[in-house]
Amino acid sequence: MRRTLVWVLILAALLTAPLPAGAAQGDEQEIRLGRAYARQLEARYKLVTDKAVTERVARVGAEVAAASDRPDLPYTFKVIDVDFANALSLPGGFVYLTKAMLTFIRSDHELAAILAHEVVHAAHRHQLEMIRRSNQATFWTLIIALVTRDPNAALGAQLIGTGLLSGYTRELERDADLTSIAYLVKTTYTPVAALTLMERLLREEQWRPKVNLGIYRDHPNAEERVAYIEEELSRRGVQIVRRAAANYLRVGTRAVADQGRQIGELLVNDTVVLRLADLDRVQAVAARVDRFFNVDPQPFEVTSRAVDGGFGIFGGGLLLATITPADAALLSSTVTDAALTIQARLRWVIEQDIRSRRFNG
Repeated sequence: MRRTLVWVLILAALLTAPLPAGAAQGDEQEIRLGRAYARQLEARYKLVTDKAVTERVARVGAEVAAASDRPDLPYTFKVIDVDFANALSLPGGFVYLTKAMLTFIRSDHELAAILAHEVVHAAHRHQLEMIRRSNQATFWTLIIALVTRDPNAALGAQLIGTGLLSGYTRELERDADLTSIAYLVKTTYTPVAALTLMERLLREEQWRPKVNLGIYRDHPNAEERVAYIEEELSRRGVQIVRRAAANYLRVGTRAVADQGRQIGELLVNDTVVLRLADLDRVQAVAARVDRFFNVDPQPFEVTSRAVDGGFGIFGGGLLLATITPADAALLSSTVTDAALTIQARLRWVIEQDIRSRRFNG
């Protein structure tokens, strides 16, 4: 209680200090309040300083913030060394992720979805609404309860009994969920990431009820959120293709040296499935395979049959590649056997990917 009282007095001093000449009264006070909370949060929890991590979060966050309703806020994006998957933002645009959340997400697209959600909270002044409904001391206690996942802290502040937390999550979380989609459509990141992230949280709710997912445990249930996020994407005409956001069936190409010549390789999830002497052909095949993977295929949809010029490998009704006698010679095989081998490899990587997603989400 003594620490809380001291902190409230510090906040009061910061908020009543003279404003710089020409400063916007409302925004400047909001930023000061957020900065004060940020200092206290960073004094309590260690920041992750790994350059690759901080630059990644800052880069993605900057693009999202530029697409927000209030791009002029001094947004900062930092990672705290906490082992609970969590994200939060403070007044004025101070956004924090936990280290565990960076492990939970699967791509920069999902990172952008989380940051967009938190940027909405700041841009729409949701934290100030929380303070208005309670007080600064209670809001600070809520922050700590969400970061530490300590139910005693929440009970101590009477957050559960007053319904404050549930009111915040049902009313303001929906706004953050839906507005984040509006932000994401203006960035290079797919807004479908808002859906894939929530679908993964729903899966955790259904299959691993004891896994602690941080702040998301206190929000509206994931099933409800999946439904209205998917509805909003459809309303906006966004095609729901999950691969990029959920980072599965990754297609790539590379050139490698083989007996003094350059060979092109097609990789799926880092597994080589096709080798051709012409890298340009490999890249063309990769583009068709990438398109085929967007329909979330089953292994049996990869087939092969004789075509003009050799043996064709098909994905559904799409011709992915034609294996010629010259291609087969490179592989020291017959045309038929080479095509069947490539077909088997494609089926195998699809099957393994599906199994991985079923297990890991």
